[in-house]
Amino acid sequence: KSQGTNLLGKTVEERGQVENWLEVEAHNFNPPIYALTLHLMFASKMGFPPDENLIKESEEKLGKVLDIYEERLPKNKYLAGDFFSLADLSHLPFTQYLVGQMGKEYMRTSRKHVSAWWDDINSRPSWQKVLQLYAPPF
Repeated sequence: KSQGTNLLGKTVEERGQVENWLEVEAHNFNPPIYALTLHLMFASKMGFPPDENLIKESEEKLGKVLDIYEERLPKNKYLAGDFFSLADLSHLPFTQYLVGQMGKEYMRTSRKHVSAWWDDINSRPSWQKVLQLYAPPF
């Protein structure tokens, strides 16, 4: 707590917003982006064919979540408020795959506020250091 960014918020209300957006990420963002990652990046390496129907369905579901983010982000710089939090941090790994190796950059760039949010969180020095230290799987 004495070093680095406070990722949980400074007040009970901020903490509640962080928890809320973590739940959105866990239950609405993560399932479709995980399915996309599995079927677009790992299926052939794991010995099964990508499920094109699941890919399409997952992309549609993820698009709906990103539309909600697009509505939220003009009101706040970050998901839980005007402070970077664990709610934003939790989106970094899979979104990096989405806009990188998966070639789904348009899902971000077609949404002005999501795009600005991604540019902000993706450019954080700590995340850039992680990217330098970690080689993508493919």
